[in-house]
Amino acid sequence: MAPKIYIARDPVLEEVLDSASAKLAEKGWEVIRGPEVVPGVPRRLSEEERAALLTDVDLIVASSRSRLSEADLDASPRLRALVFPTIGVDAVDLEACASRGLLVANGATPENFLAMSEATVMLMLVLLYRLHESERLLRENAPRPQVMYGRMLRGRTVGLIGSGRIGGGVIARLAAWEPAEILVHDPFLPPETAPAGVRLVGRDELLEKADVISLHVPLNDETRGMLGEAELRQMKPDAILVNTSRGGLIDEDALVRVMRDGHLAGAGLDVTETEPLPMDHPLRSLDRVILTPHILGHTIDLYTVMPEVLVENATRLMAGDLPLYTRNPGVEPDWRKRLDSIG
Repeated sequence: MAPKIYIARDPVLEEVLDSASAKLAEKGWEVIRGPEVVPGVPRRLSEEERAALLTDVDLIVASSRSRLSEADLDASPRLRALVFPTIGVDAVDLEACASRGLLVANGATPENFLAMSEATVMLMLVLLYRLHESERLLRENAPRPQVMYGRMLRGRTVGLIGSGRIGGGVIARLAAWEPAEILVHDPFLPPETAPAGVRLVGRDELLEKADVISLHVPLNDETRGMLGEAELRQMKPDAILVNTSRGGLIDEDALVRVMRDGHLAGAGLDVTETEPLPMDHPLRSLDRVILTPHILGHTIDLYTVMPEVLVENATRLMAGDLPLYTRNPGVEPDWRKRLDSIG
């Protein structure tokens, strides 16, 4: 029997998913595509859609624009694993997967996390040098300012909340810019495994001392709204804030209030709580905020390798082998028991 794979739709990744679908179909796999998705609205399958699309699939390919329920995970007795083309696997509950012995493969390629690391440092520099303001001067043929406003990254304190692959890439790239100090707040990072050249600190110390703060944590119940008005006002008045991680980590209403009061020199957000950001959202009215549509690390390099990795992960899983990248490797023993029961 040919493997049967369900591949969700995603307006951001449709080129990647279409390419992977074609490659798997060429291998003789039966490919089931999910229903259309409205940009900015996470898609959940209805009971009828679940019965029609997932009943006897071997693998499910999801993305951050889809949402998988426990009923989805239980819809097919043949289900072996979930595959994400992205690093993030927010669309599914990992504990629910673990309790069922389901592996979750993802696309944690160097092109994925290192592109985000590069883009994060770029955003720091753009904000410090106020590049958008210099560009505006030329476009409007305005006179050169009498007082310069750009600031060097060299000699300044950078703080990272969270680390991980992307944060580690940021730390490695920052070394060449000679910051005064790199502070990291990450309760899950053992001191003995911390990258060289960083100092682990509490969150309060990081907020109060850093000139540049960058977020590198997943979005969950503990991190949602982790930077509220009190935390934002703890930051230096001329600090800058960068978020290339997940929308929802920052209380956006509080950020608007704080910046309208003149606090913070700038913010760079590649992610927002609602995506796409509504046209009337007050963040759009702030001239010290740079907004990008969750695309900053989406390079040609990444989109070239993503379909290849997705296909390779799916092929390995169907052969009973571990994928190239596994989000929950500790599930492997229970996964092998599940494969034995499937037969």
